[in-house]
Amino acid sequence: MEAAVLVFGVLLGIPLVLLMVLLPIAILAERDRKARLRDWAMVNGWTFQERSFAPWTARLPGRNPRGLGVTLTGQVGGRWVTVAEYSYETTSSTGESTTTTTHHHLVALVLLDRPHPALAVRQRGLMSQFGRALFGDKPTATGNVLFDARFRIDAMAPAHAKTMVGPALVAAHIAGTVPQWSLVGNELLTCAPGGKLKDPNLIPRFAGQLCQVADLLGPVDFAAHPGLPDAPR
Repeated sequence: MEAAVLVFGVLLGIPLVLLMVLLPIAILAERDRKARLRDWAMVNGWTFQERSFAPWTARLPGRNPRGLGVTLTGQVGGRWVTVAEYSYETTSSTGESTTTTTHHHLVALVLLDRPHPALAVRQRGLMSQFGRALFGDKPTATGNVLFDARFRIDAMAPAHAKTMVGPALVAAHIAGTVPQWSLVGNELLTCAPGGKLKDPNLIPRFAGQLCQVADLLGPVDFAAHPGLPDAPR
């Protein structure tokens, strides 16, 4: 009986010992990761923040205003960009138990030189594919069979969308060299599932993919949108 109690006590103590050993290691690893990112930002002329707040989180999955973690801002190809960690939580209930899941994303934001009408290119999900098969293409369809089967364009002005999303940008989406994105005003935004920023040298590459979208966007049609702030008078 005493032996059984001793074994039970040892088994209960193992998780506690592991926690005491692993927790400090995890804390030191996280501190080292942030230090590498901070040093990289300083060397490359970027700013570093452990946490930040931005109104554009309302455009991200979960719409968590407090979801931004490590945030770096600098220039890529002459454009101001921000790369940040973002997370939000969802809960699911099964009977008497409730499970909370934290979803981690990496976000990139590129500031354009002028505002544009709202526009987005998103990869089609199953429901979108079903709706297209049932009702046909929307007026924002490009006419490119491969693109329209895999992506959809969300825009209030279909004619403007076709001007902005031209053949070069369509081809880049088909080739998989650019991410899905949304544009509101002069803020071009993309969000991809992922973990935390680990290798700082990958930051320009991640932001550069969105900069490629900015480079391939067609010119804004001021005649069709005379109310835009930068429209010629």
